[in-house]
Order: sequence, then structure tokens, then C-alpha cells
Amino acid sequence: MWSARPGQQADWHTDLLAPPERARREGYLRAEDQARFTVGTALLKLAAGRRLGLPASRVAVERTCADCGRPHGRPELPGHELAVSISHSGDRVLVALAAGAPVGVDVEQVSDRVNHGDLARHVLGDGEHAAGRAAFFGYWTRKEAVVKATGDGLRMALTEVVVTAPDAPPQLLRYGQRRDLVACLADLDAGPGYAAAVAVLAPGPLRVSTRDATALLARPPGTG
Repeated sequence: MWSARPGQQADWHTDLLAPPERARREGYLRAEDQARFTVGTALLKLAAGRRLGLPASRVAVERTCADCGRPHGRPELPGHELAVSISHSGDRVLVALAAGAPVGVDVEQVSDRVNHGDLARHVLGDGEHAAGRAAFFGYWTRKEAVVKATGDGLRMALTEVVVTAPDAPPQLLRYGQRRDLVACLADLDAGPGYAAAVAVLAPGPLRVSTRDATALLARPPGTG
């Protein structure tokens, strides 16, 4: 797991973006959204390249959506068993890597601007109750991490993804009608005002190592 901030964006990071990624970046109207996307994509390629022994410029990321064919689906590295996932919210950017098993990561800013009461009916399933904003975001990030790991995304109703309560150890209890899905979850410490979780589609135990990406993002590869 790698952690970064949008403010760590550097000019050379855009050089790592493929043409479809640059087009997607330009599609964001706000500069802060462009920065989050740029840092997330650059960090993914830098971290994956480091793991695979490749220059970041040679790390190809496939994001084709299974439904519409546009490049906004789950990121994959063609030809490699290394699974990756990106999430960003507010002042946080997270990139997860897992060898040999699909991974999903989600981070959310616990914001007063989000009406968790209205969202609860779209997120919480039978038997799930969030006593307050922090608990709601705990549920939300765990569920989002799972649907990102499966690649289902918005195709899977979060109310059908049942997880343990935020004050209990993270665990997937039910995933729609599937009985064969095996997933391990872990909550992440993204700092005050944020909730985050990671899911790996493999038997446990799950060991998570989080690294600060400051040095990785600070200078172009090969400059010292």
C-alpha cells in the first residue's frame, strides 16, 4: 500500500500518463481533481514498476470498462499477475498492490457535506445500522473496497454487500447471491477525518504494509 497527497503532483508525472489517461485527466474540470488523478496514476506506475523491475514509463495500465468500453474500469496490468487499485478523496491518494489476487482499496473523506442519512438506504443492507457519520463511512469504505476488488463497481448494489459493523473486525459476510467469494478485509489508517479499507480476494490472513510515497514521487526515475 502506498499513500500520497495531491499536493505532491510534479510536472513530470504527466509524462507517465498514456493518451487515454491524459484525456481522462483533462475531463476533470477542477484542478484538484486533475491532481488527484495524476498523482494516483503516476504513483501506480512508479510503485508497480518498482515491484516488477520495469521503468514506470513502460508500465501499461488497462482500464477498459466491461460495460461501455471506455477507459474508466478497474485498473489492470496486462501480462502481469500483480493486481492494483487506486482510490482518492480530499487530500488522500492510496494505491494498493497485491501479488496473485485481485485487490480493491477505498478512501473517503468523512465530510459534513455528505448526508449519510440519505445515502444509507443505498449503502446499508439488512441488519446494518450506522450510529453516526464515522460508522457510516466505515461501512461504505469496506463495501467499496470489495466491489473494486471484484471489478463489479456500480453493477453491484452495496446493500447486497454485507460486512461486519465498523466496531468489529472487518469481514465480508455476504456478497449478493454468490457463496463462493472469498475475501479478506482490513481497515486502513488514512489519518483524522478519513476512512479507508482494503480488500483482497484470497484466504487470509491479510498483511498490509503502508508506505509513504513522498520519495517515490519527488524526482523522476534515473535522476539520482
